[in-house]
Amino acid sequence: MSEETASGRYFLSYSRSDEETALRLAKDLRADGVAMWVDQLDIRPSEHWDRAIERAVQDCRGLVVVLSPRSIASNNVADEISFAIDSGKSVLPVMIERCALPLRLTRMQMIDATRDYDRALQQCLKEIARRDGREAEAFPAEPERGPLDPAGISLVKQRLAPILGPIAGKMVDQAAARAGSMEDCYQALSRHIDDPAEREQFLKLGCPDGNEAPKLARPPRKEAPNAQIPAAELESIAKSLTNYLGPIAPVIVKREAQKAASVQELREQLAAMITDEVERADFLR
Repeated sequence: MSEETASGRYFLSYSRSDEETALRLAKDLRADGVAMWVDQLDIRPSEHWDRAIERAVQDCRGLVVVLSPRSIASNNVADEISFAIDSGKSVLPVMIERCALPLRLTRMQMIDATRDYDRALQQCLKEIARRDGREAEAFPAEPERGPLDPAGISLVKQRLAPILGPIAGKMVDQAAARAGSMEDCYQALSRHIDDPAEREQFLKLGCPDGNEAPKLARPPRKEAPNAQIPAAELESIAKSLTNYLGPIAPVIVKREAQKAASVQELREQLAAMITDEVERADFLR
């Protein structure tokens, strides 16, 4: 961007593999008045790329991070997130494809753009306006919403139980307490479903015409715990998780250990099942 700096702008952090969606998001945010700094749009051909990126991250007011399996595997994206957090800058994660959240982002508000891009864009605009102190002038206040229909909550529990087991009831109650609609509730709960086909089918049930969808079945998993994680460590984690998920915690730890390659990865998987942000952060600590 010529001789200017990124001061006062939001830095777009993304993987090059997600370039099309990331640039679309940046341009749409710019069109609605958000000052965005984007490497491909603001770095001159004569500038040293790495130095320009470093300078932009240092000068920006915050990061908009585009999350996908590719971006969470990117060392560059990880470095940009870490630097921003360590510098006390605002970080807004936007998930465009299902992935496990990096540990440092698990306690942050996340915009879900995996199903409805336009809605996610509006959420981004509102959240950025709120962080900039412009919420009142930029967006009208949302009408207050009452509690979700008890019959609908009961139906969600029935649908989720074959997938997640006994913990489904508690997870539905937590998600319903925070959701503004039944669709929001389904969206929040779907993040805890590993199998893509099961997740997609569960999300369809949350649509207005999905009431008669077939029952979901979960493929069997191995019962032996991951040999890379000591039994004492699993027991300790299960004891801690019981404070948040109840007596079913040891069963969940044993199950999730099959998919974790390390203790830290296991903790992140388990933390994702705690819907309350404060409790999730407490568990991770």
